[in-house]
Amino acid sequence: MKSKAKGIIFDLDGTIWDSMPYRIKAWQMAFRDYGLDTDPEIIRLMIGYPGSMLIKKMNARDPNIEMTEEKYFSEMFPAVNFFPDVEDTFSELRNRGFKIAIVTSSRRAMAERLDIRVDAMVTMDDVSKGKPDTEPYLKAMEIMGTVPCNTVVVGDIDNDLIPAKALGSVAVLVTHGIKKESKNKDYEIENIGDLIDLLKKIEII
Repeated sequence: MKSKAKGIIFDLDGTIWDSMPYRIKAWQMAFRDYGLDTDPEIIRLMIGYPGSMLIKKMNARDPNIEMTEEKYFSEMFPAVNFFPDVEDTFSELRNRGFKIAIVTSSRRAMAERLDIRVDAMVTMDDVSKGKPDTEPYLKAMEIMGTVPCNTVVVGDIDNDLIPAKALGSVAVLVTHGIKKESKNKDYEIENIGDLIDLLKKIEII
């Protein structure tokens, strides 16, 4: 029998957490320590992918660059906030019976510092293959007790949505007012708070 539980999987950076400017700055500082000047726009487009992919994109080789970025970002952590509509949206989703998960390319040590209540948290350290592989999404669904057809995935880049499409989940792109292209979105919202009306419109709630 298929699970009747309903779930929402959210990406973290740039989706529910307004961390992009800080992540970009931390990566720039880390690359600079290794003698590399970097284009912040290229970094922005790669946030959400595993750090190893960004390092390769910049033609760097030392995997310790990622740990250096984490060190710099950790120092900025207290200044990073969730987008203002996240808490109320999560509360409304819970009231409507949804399980909530976060799937992130960040490390667990950082993610565990987040002050937010979710039913599942899957990080890069919890899987052998990160996004866009389906492994972290399936792990989150297993923890929540949901199945792909009863799960909605919300992210700010295609890398978040590719696994949703592969699994047959609903893929929702959130833009936060930035023009974005996506080949894998089913729907698009501007803010996280718009998700409730979308779920009503597509008759998931």
